Amino acid sequence: MTYNKILVPYDSSKPSETALEHAIQIAKMSGISSAANTTINVILLHVVQDIPVPATFGAGLFKSNKTGDMITLEQYLKDITLEIKTDVKKMFEENIDKYRNIENVSLQSQVLIGDPSNEIIKFANDEQVDLIIMGITGLGGFSKFVFGSVARNVSEKAKCPVMLVR
Repeated sequence: MTYNKILVPYDSSKPSETALEHAIQIAKMSGISSAANTTINVILLHVVQDIPVPATFGAGLFKSNKTGDMITLEQYLKDITLEIKTDVKKMFEENIDKYRNIENVSLQSQVLIGDPSNEIIKFANDEQVDLIIMGITGLGGFSKFVFGSVARNVSEKAKCPVMLVR
């Protein structure tokens, strides 16, 4: 089977770096095995966790890092989320340059804001991804119960195959 579009949820951690390395290898093999000289797309996706603000916390004012004006907690958190999104885009450029010149492999990156599991699944469905490759951290026991598992949720709900790597 040839994978033309591979999605790698990426956060620059060791597990996500391992997932990216696997995706590159699979993309190379898919490019070799395809009948035509096809470019395989590897898409790195980082989802910045949206921070919900309970209505009871909305009354306070905070000093904006950008303008120095007083703003609501909701706006303050939105500004921080947008700063994180900008920092992640820079991180992509710094960390993935070594993979840019691989023959028949196109590397793209995308940063979204929201719930990681939901955004990964929605993106994969919308973009008609052929394969998702995710790194896993190995949380177990109570930690896994409390925090849930993005990889588990994605593997259970994705419409395409999901490969989990350590």
